[in-house]
Amino acid sequence: MRSTEYISLVLLTISLINGIPFPPEDETSDKKEIIARDIGTCYLWYWSQPNPDSLLAKTLKPPCSISAAFPPTLPGGWTTDPGCDASQQPNTCNLHKGAYGCYRHALSSTGPGAQACYDKNGQWISDPWKGAGTLDAETPLGDTIQAGKHFVADVVPYYDCCKITLFFQKHICNLYYEKRPPGQCQN
Repeated sequence: MRSTEYISLVLLTISLINGIPFPPEDETSDKKEIIARDIGTCYLWYWSQPNPDSLLAKTLKPPCSISAAFPPTLPGGWTTDPGCDASQQPNTCNLHKGAYGCYRHALSSTGPGAQACYDKNGQWISDPWKGAGTLDAETPLGDTIQAGKHFVADVVPYYDCCKITLFFQKHICNLYYEKRPPGQCQN
């Protein structure tokens, strides 16, 4: 079963790479192709995604506030997210501008997970435009194959909707956040 998942992941990665536009001789045409690909790819992804409530129901709500010392773990099994580690400031949190530190949690090593981000005072951030964490359709907290699933299910769509567009369009990026919301916190 693992080899089948690996082969599927490799084929999907190759398909994604082959979908990257390469510059034709006409630069204007290239810009139009990049814009069309990103927006179209984002919309296709958006329409293929289920209501996020079903995934949120399978995740643990993070605490609404934590110690401003940012401990390595939080109650319930939340662990420091290496991509936004408060102990590495200011050289971290590139994908969560405004966050000071983030944590990740998953109920199992496969399937959905959650990311919770906090400001410098340890207050949970709910607004994606201020550095909030997001729901993961596939947690990155498993083995290499699971990390690949997370990359395809959660990271590639983020780049398609929010990062690779020639002209940033907030309403397109909001499509990503609608399907990968930060969820809710609890005390």
